[in-house]
Formats: sequence, C-alpha cells, structure tokens
Amino acid sequence: MNIGVSGLMTAQDQLRVVSDNMSNINTPGYIRKVAHQSSIVTAGVGMGVRSDQATLAADKYLQAAALKATSTSARSDVSYELLDQIQAQFGDITDSNNLFNQASAALSSFAQIGEDPTSSAGRQQALSYLSSFLSEGDRISKKIQTVRGDADARIGSDVNSVNDLLKSISELNASISTATVTGDDATGSQTTQLAYIDQLSKLVDVSVTQNTNGGVTVRTQSGMLLANDTNYATLSYKPTTGVDASTSFGPISVTGVTGETRDLTDSLTSGEIKGLLDIRDKTSVAVNAQLNEYVTQFSAQINAAHNASSAVPAPAILTGKNTSLTEGEAIKGFTGETNIVTLDSAGNIAHTMKITFDADGSGNGGYAVDGGGGGTIGFSASSFVSDINAGLVGAQLDFTDGVMTLKTNGTTGNDGVAIVDSAANTGTGTTPSSKFGQGFSQFFGMNDVITSPNPTNYKTGLSAGDANGFTTGTVGFSLKSAAGATVTTVNVSMTGGDMTSMVTSLNDTSTGLGRYGTFSLDSSGTLSFKGFGNPANTLAVNSDDTSRNGTGASFSKFFGLGDGAGSIASSLSIADRINKDPKEMALAQVNLNAASGLNALNAGDGKGALAMAAVGSKPTTFNSAGLNSGGLSTLERYASDLAGQVGNLAANAKTNKESNAALLSEAGSRRDAYQGVNLDEELVNLTTYQQAYSAAGRLVQAAKDMYDVLLNMV
Repeated sequence: MNIGVSGLMTAQDQLRVVSDNMSNINTPGYIRKVAHQSSIVTAGVGMGVRSDQATLAADKYLQAAALKATSTSARSDVSYELLDQIQAQFGDITDSNNLFNQASAALSSFAQIGEDPTSSAGRQQALSYLSSFLSEGDRISKKIQTVRGDADARIGSDVNSVNDLLKSISELNASISTATVTGDDATGSQTTQLAYIDQLSKLVDVSVTQNTNGGVTVRTQSGMLLANDTNYATLSYKPTTGVDASTSFGPISVTGVTGETRDLTDSLTSGEIKGLLDIRDKTSVAVNAQLNEYVTQFSAQINAAHNASSAVPAPAILTGKNTSLTEGEAIKGFTGETNIVTLDSAGNIAHTMKITFDADGSGNGGYAVDGGGGGTIGFSASSFVSDINAGLVGAQLDFTDGVMTLKTNGTTGNDGVAIVDSAANTGTGTTPSSKFGQGFSQFFGMNDVITSPNPTNYKTGLSAGDANGFTTGTVGFSLKSAAGATVTTVNVSMTGGDMTSMVTSLNDTSTGLGRYGTFSLDSSGTLSFKGFGNPANTLAVNSDDTSRNGTGASFSKFFGLGDGAGSIASSLSIADRINKDPKEMALAQVNLNAASGLNALNAGDGKGALAMAAVGSKPTTFNSAGLNSGGLSTLERYASDLAGQVGNLAANAKTNKESNAALLSEAGSRRDAYQGVNLDEELVNLTTYQQAYSAAGRLVQAAKDMYDVLLNMV
C-alpha cells in the first residue's frame, strides 16, 4: 500500500511539472522544468518512491555562451547606433551642403573674385561660403559633443538599471536558498533570476557561478564580484551636463560587497556600458580631433594667404590676435625679412621699412627705411616695438597685453598700412620672415580673415629659461587609464618661475604628476605629456583658473592640453571688421617693386584671392589627430581621408553589429533548444507519468483487494 501511494503522489508531482511546461510553451523566457524521483529504501528493502526537487533544464555552458554573446552584441549595437549618428553629420558626398563640398565652394568663390576683385556681390558670396563652411564645422563638432553627452546620460541610466538588477538577483538568492534547504520548488525564482541575469548581461559582461545552495555568484568577466548569496555591489555615477571637447568625466564608482570602492571601467570588456564608454571617450574624440585639425589647418592656410595680401585701399589700422606672449617672447624665433609699408589712398607706397631678422632666431636684427639711404639700424627682440617706432615713418607699432597693432600716424599720404614679407631670392639669400612656418603678419594675426578667441597653434616658441607666465591659479588634472578609468586626480598650483621650474613642478612625484607620466617641452615650445604604462595613461583637465601674464590664455588653452584643440572648430568665425565691410577683404598684393608713380596696390589685382583659392592643393603639415598620424598632405587629401575614416568606422561598426547579432541568435537558439519546452517530449512524459499513475493506482487497488479477502476470511 505504501509503495502504491508513494507512486501515486510522485506521479502526480511529475504530471504537475509536465502541466506547467505545456502551459508555458509560448511564454518568453520560460525554462523547462525537469522532474526527479528517487527510491525509498528501508533496511535494504524498497519501500516506494518519492519526488525530489524539480530543477530547471539549464546548461551552464550554453548559458555562459548566451550571456557573452548578449554582452558583445549590446556593445556593438550601441557603438553602431552612435557612430551612425556621427557619420550622418558629415552628409553624403554628393550633397552640396556636405562640409567638404562647402570647403570647395568657398575656395571656388575665391577663385571667382580673383577674376573680378571689384565685385561686391562676389565678395559677399565668398564670405557667405566661408561662413557656411565654418558654421558647418562648428555644427558637426557640437553634434559630436551632443552624441558624447547622450552616451554619458545613457551610462547614468544604465548604472541605475544595473543597481536594480543586482539587488533583485541577490534578493532572489535568499529565497532560492531557503527553498533548496526546505525542499520546496525554487524553479520559479530561478527562472526570474536568470531573466534578470540576461538583462544584466546586456549592460555589463557577466560570469555566473552556481552555488551549492541553489543561488548564484555574479562577477564581471574580469573577476569583479557583483553579487553573491549575502550581498551585492552598488554602482554610482553622476552624468555630466553641458558636455564639450574638454569635459573630463567622473568615474563609475563601485562599492563592492565588502565595502571597498573602485572604478568599474577597467573591469568591463563588453556590454552596453562598455560600448557607450568607447564612443564617449575614444571614437568620437578621435573623429572630433581630426575634424578640428582639418578646420584649423584650413583656416590657417586661408589666413596665411590673407595676411600676405591687402585690402584696397589699404586699411588705416591692423590689429592682431592675443598671442599671450610678451614682446620679447613673440619676436624671438623669427628669421628672414618682412616690410612695413605705408600707402596713400591711390595705392602708392609712401614709405617702406625693411626688417631683417638675424638667422640665429634670436629675434634681433636690423631695419632700413625707404631703400636704406640712412643705413641699417639694429634692433633687439626685447625692445622691438620701441626700436622699430624710432625709425618708422608714417605709422606706429604697438604691443600691449600680447596683441600687436599697426596704424598710420595720420600724416599726409600715409593713409593705409600693410605688412609684406620679402620674396625669396636665392641670389641675394633673401627669405620671407618665418617663425614655425608662419610669416610675421600671420604669426601675430594682423590681417586674419578667420579669427578665434583661443590659441589655435601650440608652438609657443618658449624655451627652458623663459618665464612661464603663470604666477597664480590652479590646474586640476585627471589621469585616465587606457580603458578610461580614473587613475587619480591632481591639483597643481602655478607659482611663476621659468619653464624649467614649471615642468619640474608638473613632474614632481609628490605634488605633481610624476608618478603617472612625464611633461616635456620641445624645441618649438610645445608642452606635451606622455603617460606611463602600455597602453599609456592619458591626461585630462578638470579645471583651470590660470591666465598667462594676467591677460592671456589659461594654461590648458595656451598649451593645448586637455583636448583644448577639440573645441577650435566651435570658436572660429569671420573677422568682425570684414564681416561688417567686405571691402576689408585682402584680395590684392602689394608690389614692393612698383615704379615710382605707379600703383603698388591696385583694386583690379586679385592675386590675394587666387592665393586663397589655391590653398586646397597646397602641401600642408598636419598634426597627429584622431586616426590620422599627421605629416605632409593637402587640405583636399586630408578631407578625403577624414571622410573615408568616418565612413569606415561606421561601416565596420555595422559589420560588427550584424555578425554579433548572428552569433547571439545562434547562441540563443542553442540555449532555447536545450532549455525550452518541446511539445513532443512533454507528450511522451505525459503518457509515461499517466501510465505510472495508473500502475500505482492498480497496485493500491490490488492491496485493497488483498486486505478485503483477508478480512473476509476472518
């Protein structure tokens, strides 16, 4: 009787399991239950059968493969999604509003007004095209920052989701453990827990280990503990508002199950958060850096041609940009020959001062006025302005707070001024003025058509013994690992002194960044940082309240640290004086050799405009930026490379997305095939357990009949 009754009860439990499976055959995420039974043996004699705890038909290897595929697919999905947004900003190559087509349109418009420089409509059109190009560069750069901001906001949202999932997984561990100990059915909680783990694997890469009490231990693939039977980790992250190129993002802090705190970033290898971090901190930064380098060099070449030319009539005043340098620092490093010219309203040269810098780059040299009849008079870099003004006729030079100004003195016949570099002449050994490849007028920005309130060239020309110019203020640095985790933050106070003392202070192992990398100053005055490690640490600037010499650029902007170069495209605009009066455009070139009585500056001359039109095919040295290693190229070639690289990034991201989606589909299909409900199998089980139930019932009936016979015999 006991054997029969136990058989009935066990068959009932098994039928209940089959019923649950068949009822949930179309339920998403449902994992098939498996019924178990064991024999009851007393004193070596079989006494029936009992139901054991039902389990889930889950295979740990298939589960691990599916979790890994989910994380990898989620990372590639979000990477493609955001990269596609960035690529879309550059537009189709056939679109006339495409950034690179707008650059071509601007150069073409300069060629057109070169043929008819007196055309007011032509000037307006050229400025319009140039302004549209700058605006498009600004728009794309800002959109890239918007994408970075969106990625950062999504990281914050994902961190909150991870916290909720870890809490739920850990709490279910307790109920599963209790059910396992008491012998109750824990499959419902286990199914829910596995669903949470699936959701978690989409956000971060996870590795799951089954515990002996039925619960699970969850770690990242790199081994960081996220949840166990008793506790779970808590993530903390505050998204940044107002993201720009110089934004330094905070860490994703993890408070572990034992209370320790660390940065999550280094522990991630895949998942949506990893994909968002990659786009936010690497790919988009690289694209933006290359975009800014292109726009910067385009503007520099246009300005170089514009500075070598003049408006007609020549302007009464030329005002340069803020170099953030002292007079001596600004002049030191120049070689070659330039000329300060005053002209009358008809374009005739009134006076010429030829300025020749010594070949040693000291900034010292000599000048000769109006052909040199009065001989050559020397000047020094430290007193350049006063020395020049002592011999300058019809004009006056000024240098205040890093800004150079040249203006006429208002005397008769000196109606306008121009700065003209001497032409190269191998016979006389004459070379045009140059400092790091820029002519005198271009270096000071005396006649720029495209302006920026911030430095766009970080070859400062400062050497070891020069004053660093930063006497007050503090710069806050962040050191990031190759994966983007915050290694440390360091605040460095600026106390003046020379460049050597500043570099030494920055490299101090106690108060500076000497434990994480090395600052160095090269021969051009460019300050750079090289992080330790392989891959190396990278530098970011969190804050900076310094100002060079009290009126100049901040430390980070002056030296271009903390990705200051990444915001140049958003700071460029047409010079206000030219925007207001297109006649100020420098489309002609001063002929220093014009015969007496003939115009040296002619309104019909379009050589300046043609020089600006030709910059697209002019060999230009580009800095290393983004995915481009820099070197000699042309604006046209660089634009083609940039467009191709952005397209390749998006295409590769799409390929990765599709291939990883296929792998996820395969891993999911294999897992579902094993742990999903198969109707044919369940029908077989149903028939089997029904037969077992019937057999147990017949055994009970036989026992009853036997007892009835025995009792009737009495």
